[in-house]
Amino acid sequence: MRKWLNNRFFFHLLALLVLFAAHLLTDYEPMQQRTGVNKYSPYFFLLLLYGWIVFHNIVLFDGLYLKGKKRAYFRWATLAMVAFSVNMFFILHYVFQLESTLPNILNFWIYTLLGLGVYMTYRYLKEQSSKPTELKEAETKSTETEYFSFTAEGQAYQLPLEAILYLESLENYVKIHTREKTYLARLPLKEAEQRLPSPLFIRVSRSHILNTSHINTRDPDFLKIGEQQFKIGKVYKKYVEDRLAL
Repeated sequence: MRKWLNNRFFFHLLALLVLFAAHLLTDYEPMQQRTGVNKYSPYFFLLLLYGWIVFHNIVLFDGLYLKGKKRAYFRWATLAMVAFSVNMFFILHYVFQLESTLPNILNFWIYTLLGLGVYMTYRYLKEQSSKPTELKEAETKSTETEYFSFTAEGQAYQLPLEAILYLESLENYVKIHTREKTYLARLPLKEAEQRLPSPLFIRVSRSHILNTSHINTRDPDFLKIGEQQFKIGKVYKKYVEDRLAL
């Protein structure tokens, strides 16, 4: 069963069937009174609604909000929902001759929020179930000195410490930058700082922790890793100076 739920096709098919079944419970008697295309038209709208929910959760919420682009997310999500609401009004009022379209438009907004809530719950449960089993204390100590363990997008990772260039804070998330890839892990930068060994890793500002072995330019006001420049925060200036002997 878990294997089927991890398959996106079966997961979306099951979710769509549940949505149809929930709607049918209240729509069964009214459906018998409708004729022609109108009999099944609400289910066509449900199919379009589910497509929108999937697009909203994966493209807008995952692609913008969780990547730190919150303003872009709210701008595009609001614009799309307002446009869809206006479109629904014209279709329901002029094509299907409905006098009151407000309940249907409110359902569109409610279903969108409920879909987001279900998706966030699904992501959380998936992240929790994918966390690796805790190792024995001796194994954990030796592993932590060589690897940094975290979960990103529902998958568990163990990155060699030398592969990490720097970490960047995004509120409750942290971007872990390597030469090959960037990972978005759900943990605050403070927790990452506590788990990373010192003096190999050093926090230089409220937003960044650097791997000192990759620093190629040192200055009293900034540090560089490759072409990426990091300004040393005022609060961390004395701490960085002592650690790096600037």
